Amino acid sequence: MNVPVKFETVVQLPGARRLLAADAISKAGDWVLFVAMSALVFDAGGVGALALFSLARILVPAVLGPWAGGWGMALVPRTLMIRVDVARAALLVLAVAAAGTHRPVWMLEALVVGCAVLTAFHAPAERRFQRDVIEADRRPDFNAVIGATATTVMVVAPALEALMATTIGNLGALAVDAASFVVSAFIVSGIRPAAPAAAHEPLQKQKQKQKQPGPTAERRTGTITTVVRVLKNQPVVAACLITQATACTIAGGSMVLLPPLGSRLHAGNGAIGWLTTAIGVGSVLGVLAGGSIARQGRLLLCVGSIVTMGIALGALGSSPNLLLALGCAVLVGAAANLPEPTYWTSYAGQIKESDSGPVYGLVESAITGGFALGGTLLGAATAAVGTSRAAWTVGIAAGLVAATAFAPALRSRRTNGTAAPSAPAAERVQAPA
Repeated sequence: MNVPVKFETVVQLPGARRLLAADAISKAGDWVLFVAMSALVFDAGGVGALALFSLARILVPAVLGPWAGGWGMALVPRTLMIRVDVARAALLVLAVAAAGTHRPVWMLEALVVGCAVLTAFHAPAERRFQRDVIEADRRPDFNAVIGATATTVMVVAPALEALMATTIGNLGALAVDAASFVVSAFIVSGIRPAAPAAAHEPLQKQKQKQKQPGPTAERRTGTITTVVRVLKNQPVVAACLITQATACTIAGGSMVLLPPLGSRLHAGNGAIGWLTTAIGVGSVLGVLAGGSIARQGRLLLCVGSIVTMGIALGALGSSPNLLLALGCAVLVGAAANLPEPTYWTSYAGQIKESDSGPVYGLVESAITGGFALGGTLLGAATAAVGTSRAAWTVGIAAGLVAATAFAPALRSRRTNGTAAPSAPAAERVQAPA
């Protein structure tokens, strides 16, 4: 029997409330940064500069993810999150100065790359910090709620940026964005781990490692070795990674699909906005429903949800009218986000703290790279064979890829008798620093 998400179990935790607020503010800042900088880069350098901007903000964190997660292990996650937020705020202040004084566009591009590099460090640190603050038995509910806030921010933040752009301009929006990162850092600074006494020993070990860092080549080899070992030995992690990367690929394709779909349906200038909102609504509904699934550890159902998402993408691309397209868009968003709480709950329960940095970095690479790959594939396919055929081709292919996650999931089920066990007792006792 499905148990609804217990919002009160999350709201009653001061650390959880602060984490939710900081995560929402930080993610809203990322969206405002993307929209405002897109306009400024385009004004300064045209379409070519905008293309380079888009490539940099996607490619850099996608490639850097595992190593950024591993290198970030040298610092306490809360400390790293604060430093990254403050550094991003500083870069945005420089961006305002550069754009306001009409500096060359390459300066804005360099600042974009700097923000992308910092983001690659921030995301794995945040996931590590959540393991410190949220106890294992409350993680399914927390992951459902934080997923709901993240998808809501995805809908609301671009609209707020548009409002700021029309009132105070894109430079003003970037200035407000810089302040938001400072606020996020301040909120994070007030969060304390759930088991602070247990955090001292890992912190001392991390400081010792920081004093004697290994060569860059050895770090990179260690990072890849860690990732391969975890994926080989932890079938739940492998299954979650496959399905999450596939879901992000389909999601990236769906966003590229909306403009040509709206044009084909002759639905007017508001079609893209309505369809994007529908995906956002489905995302919120899916992640809330996914909380109870995460609590039960039903990984096979999550894999099936991503297969369904591929079919929904095909139906979206071949919709004969806007009303049906809106329904398919809601289904795409819901199917994509139904497994989200399970992914993060499973990662926290299966990955050792010593391995968490590189693996969380790999997950963030899969998310970012999946969006880029999906947009590229569906864009090329749409140009070649049209909207409907492209959507079905990419959707079915992605569904088949997601179905391969059944293998590690079934292997885990045969071995452990469950798809996504809760965090081991050792992790509850020895919280990471």
